[in-house]
Amino acid sequence: MRRIPTLTAARVAVASSFGFLVAAWIAMPWVGGDTPFVLDGSNALITCLSNHDFNACGFTGKLNFWGLMTPIGYWPLLQHIPDVISVELGATSHPARTRILALLSVAGVVGSVVLARIVLSRVRQPAWFWGFLFIVLSSPLITYARTTVGEMLATGLLVALVAATVLQASPWLVGLAAFGACVTKETSYPFVVALGLLGLVLARRRTGLSIRGQIVGGVAGTAVAFVLASLLNIVRFGTVQNTNYLNSDFRTPGIGRILEYAVALLVSPSGGIFVFWLSASVLVSAACVLPLVSRSQRKLDPRPALVLIAICVGLVLGLAAWWTPFGWTSYGPRLSLPWLLPLVLMALVAYGDALLPLAARLLASTWRLLAIFLVGFALTLPHVGEMWRPNATYGFFAQVKNCQAPWNGGIEEWHSCQHELVWLHRPMPLYALNGLKTTGGAFTSLAVAVGLLGSLVLLRGGLADERNVGRARELARPVTRRGDSQTAEAH
Repeated sequence: MRRIPTLTAARVAVASSFGFLVAAWIAMPWVGGDTPFVLDGSNALITCLSNHDFNACGFTGKLNFWGLMTPIGYWPLLQHIPDVISVELGATSHPARTRILALLSVAGVVGSVVLARIVLSRVRQPAWFWGFLFIVLSSPLITYARTTVGEMLATGLLVALVAATVLQASPWLVGLAAFGACVTKETSYPFVVALGLLGLVLARRRTGLSIRGQIVGGVAGTAVAFVLASLLNIVRFGTVQNTNYLNSDFRTPGIGRILEYAVALLVSPSGGIFVFWLSASVLVSAACVLPLVSRSQRKLDPRPALVLIAICVGLVLGLAAWWTPFGWTSYGPRLSLPWLLPLVLMALVAYGDALLPLAARLLASTWRLLAIFLVGFALTLPHVGEMWRPNATYGFFAQVKNCQAPWNGGIEEWHSCQHELVWLHRPMPLYALNGLKTTGGAFTSLAVAVGLLGSLVLLRGGLADERNVGRARELARPVTRRGDSQTAEAH
């Protein structure tokens, strides 16, 4: 009888924690990343279209100080679509436009949580929702959800793609989700296709229904996104390719440097995803490894895991080949963030049942539960600090002097600076901790702690219930004997 009040209190604690964060995100928008350049680029794009200049408008063919070849810039469609719509609807001032972009970031994170709840309930894994929420509350999304950068909206669109495919939504919804996922980055097409097809295959396995219509819808949505991105490139570069992206100064030179950055994207103390978002990284890794090493009687299909591994490897190597693999000068692994929640959700859909007994045993001990909470909370504290004092991490970049972009100071000099920052200097999270000294930082830390602990308690309770239900189903199955089967056949 004590268990019910405990779980109720945990639900109230988690709801209060997440509600507080959402309110804080809405109340404290922050203009970050390249947003001012994006706004200027939208203005330039509108001007070009108004003047009927549809080919290489303002294109110079040379990089300026900011690394641009045209006033429109080189950012993907996702950066411009909501901003141009805002301008056309009358939001012409920068504060109004940045406010809309910040609200879209909040919507991306909140929408991801809502969709995860729906998906995990529909695939009969409701307990894992609390694990998903623990992952959200222990992530850099805490600081990024209030910013104007496009990665949080991209997160929501990619989670929407996973939800639409695994729930086998109508073809037009799958097409719309594929379109939204593709406009997040020009390099996202193969990953969107892989995620979408995997989700549809898992849906067909669960429902037994044909997925042909959804495939057609997804291909159509992808094609429309590709055409629009190509048209945008023609307007700003005079070619369907993104000339800015393809400039050699934007590429990482040498296989050795690419492999170094690939490792850094995983474990660097200043940008590694296993450092900045351990909970999500561990869950996706476990889902990928378990089917390959499991020796249980119920053989796990390794093909979804192989697809997830291919996506992760492709993303890491692709980002490692970019001149700034973390998305600096921002906080942590910004460019990696949009992909983690969709990968987590897909991993739970594919292997949530197989991970259930492992997680249940891990959380069964109160001491182990508290240890997981303390590790997760400790790694989350820098994200809370960054939320309240985002300028503090500028000190991290100031550790290396005269570190100029490749087109201004030289390619080798730039990557030498990056090498020092990635491995040799004081890690970025230590600078972010300065924000915990504020009143808001202390209060937010308490709210996050309550949410993390409540999520783990609810996850443990839910996993125990699902294990009991599974055992009951096994016990309820009739044991078929030879005589019984013959009698059944006669009937």
